[in-house]
Amino acid sequence: MSVYILAIGNEILEGSILDTNSNYIAKELFKEGVETKGIFAVGDDKNDLVKLLNDLSKSTSIIITTGGLGPTFDDITMEAIAEACNKTLKLNKKLYFELLNKVRAKGVELKLSHLRQIHIPQDAIAIKNQLGTAPGLYLKCKNSHIIALPGVPSEMKPMLESEVMPLVKSLYNPETLFSCDIKMIGVAESDVDKLINSFNLKDTEVILNAMEGELAVRVRSKNKENVEQIKNTFLDVYGFKVFSVNNENIEDVLSNLLDKLDFKIAFVENVTAGTLAQMMGGEACFSGSLVLNENADMGTTPFEADILAAPSNLSGNEFKLKLMIKDKEKSFYLKYLGNVNFMRKSIAKRTLGFIFKYLKEHYD
Repeated sequence: MSVYILAIGNEILEGSILDTNSNYIAKELFKEGVETKGIFAVGDDKNDLVKLLNDLSKSTSIIITTGGLGPTFDDITMEAIAEACNKTLKLNKKLYFELLNKVRAKGVELKLSHLRQIHIPQDAIAIKNQLGTAPGLYLKCKNSHIIALPGVPSEMKPMLESEVMPLVKSLYNPETLFSCDIKMIGVAESDVDKLINSFNLKDTEVILNAMEGELAVRVRSKNKENVEQIKNTFLDVYGFKVFSVNNENIEDVLSNLLDKLDFKIAFVENVTAGTLAQMMGGEACFSGSLVLNENADMGTTPFEADILAAPSNLSGNEFKLKLMIKDKEKSFYLKYLGNVNFMRKSIAKRTLGFIFKYLKEHYD
């Protein structure tokens, strides 16, 4: 059985809003061992949506839509589903009284346009929306199962969790899927790719992602031993350059380590232009950051800290990292991953990743 996600709305195609719903739904499905076959974006054109629904429903599938369930003229999802499934739209009496109560509670007069939301296809089962006025629906359609959800994330997410996920699991009957997200900093992408290619494990998917100065290796398998084998191999080969096997951020992992060591950290920022402060801001271990237009001496900062870090002297994809830990100053020349488009974030992550590795090796 294939699973598809449809994001509906002209605003998505125009780039006016970012489609975070599809990403969220796909991640929640994956946690339960349900693989998403495809994600589509379609505008507020009923004919386009009907055609897409017809195409996807030719084979056994689960189709989850978000958006287009509201009261305005361009909310065409209910109409399109009805047409694609050869069903008539009918006003649902139970939904009518629920809608009436919701509207009255807001001190608004019920209008004819509101009723568009509660005309649902014949034989469809309504999905309650506790936080909004537009209900969702579930409908068996030809070879497929169609589930429609609102486009407002705050409404969609609880409906997905409480109603949709149990339904999808009962239809899909997923096998248990084991996973691990291995994240590292200071490792060459080509070296990691070579290591990945050395694995020859059945029923196991290994994906390499490069992201703003760090690498993430995502392992998925129905065999738990395969996942453990790959994870342990990376830990053996790269040591503390692997900062997480649980998909954590480097700033969170380093903050936890600094709290454990009872260390405070501060920065003198030139090439990172405040990025380190932005990443570490709000953490109890963060003393402060001094942002300057030129490379500065380590004694410039007014902050009291056990660790003072100053990335500087950028040349190509290499920079100098001055570290003062417990009044002992050291300098390192480090390379960072990435290009000029996200240079500051990459250098900041490389800095935090190196500090994490150094502390694990010398202080933890």
